[in-house]
Amino acid sequence: MERENTLLDLRKWLNPKHYFRLWNVGPPGLILSLLLIHAIHYIETELPLKTFVLGGAWFWALAFLVAIDLVILLIWVLFSLPPKERGLRLSRGGIYGFIRHPVYTAIIYHMTILYALFWGSFLLLFFLPLHHAIWSKIVIKEEEYLIGIFGQEYLDYMDKVPRFVPWF
Repeated sequence: MERENTLLDLRKWLNPKHYFRLWNVGPPGLILSLLLIHAIHYIETELPLKTFVLGGAWFWALAFLVAIDLVILLIWVLFSLPPKERGLRLSRGGIYGFIRHPVYTAIIYHMTILYALFWGSFLLLFFLPLHHAIWSKIVIKEEEYLIGIFGQEYLDYMDKVPRFVPWF
């Protein structure tokens, strides 16, 4: 019986619709985020908007902290749910015990903050709440898909674990 369930899960994982669905949220959302970030930077450079300049030590310290946090987050994702198990089981351990979408959290916050630091952009920092709201709308598609796969188990998980930011 166990082997039969595994084969059914593998067929679901190997289904082309599953791959299409995986590409339906993350990559287009990343491209949208990059386009918005670059558009905001372009607007900021064309208009005489206030920017900031951090001293060398402060800049590198902040950039290092954000980058280290990003690397830790992404490594924790790999250990919490190895690629071969994605789509086959719902992971509630590791980083997934704190946030439901850690990779999207990296795109929303870490990427935007790193760009803001490198460009000295106040406008990008003010863009963060809007960026969060945009991703909240985008990720609804993926959550509906995950509810279709895992059913009540995912609904219960959604009630207990926040979407992007722990304890928020």
